[in-house]
Amino acid sequence: MKDRWRGRRAAGLAVVVLLGALIAAAAVSARDDSASWLVVRNDGGAELTRIALPASHELTLRYRNSLYHSIAEEHFRVAGDTLDLHALSADELAVLEEYYGAFGATHHDATMAWTVTVERPPVALPLRIQATALGERTLIVEGREISLWRLVVGSDDTSVILSVEGGA
Repeated sequence: MKDRWRGRRAAGLAVVVLLGALIAAAAVSARDDSASWLVVRNDGGAELTRIALPASHELTLRYRNSLYHSIAEEHFRVAGDTLDLHALSADELAVLEEYYGAFGATHHDATMAWTVTVERPPVALPLRIQATALGERTLIVEGREISLWRLVVGSDDTSVILSVEGGA
């Protein structure tokens, strides 16, 4: 009796091999060594998340100010192994003036109503950040929000370490 399944087995095997190759290619492109990645690790060095660094090299750290309980944002550009703080935004002017000593903010009719451009010394990477539920520290990259404090919920250590890995 002729094996009528032989051709179907070969076709099925070809489909499986093709799917495997596509998955492998996608994994390689997702970890493109020429790309730069923002990587968040716990204090023990375990990777919690990573996100591709955009061409602009810009990122924002948002948090809830512990004194005013309002939201503030720090706007950075990655420059090699440092972060350059170039602007601050806040719901309340007092956060910018009293907490940062940043004066001359402009008012906007929007969330983060106050914004000021600043010139500060670069911050060295890797950057250790306290990611507590009280501060609700959040990393924002091209509109994508990563709640850093949620990455360490239930952990005794709320420190996370932000670094840049990969290409230039």
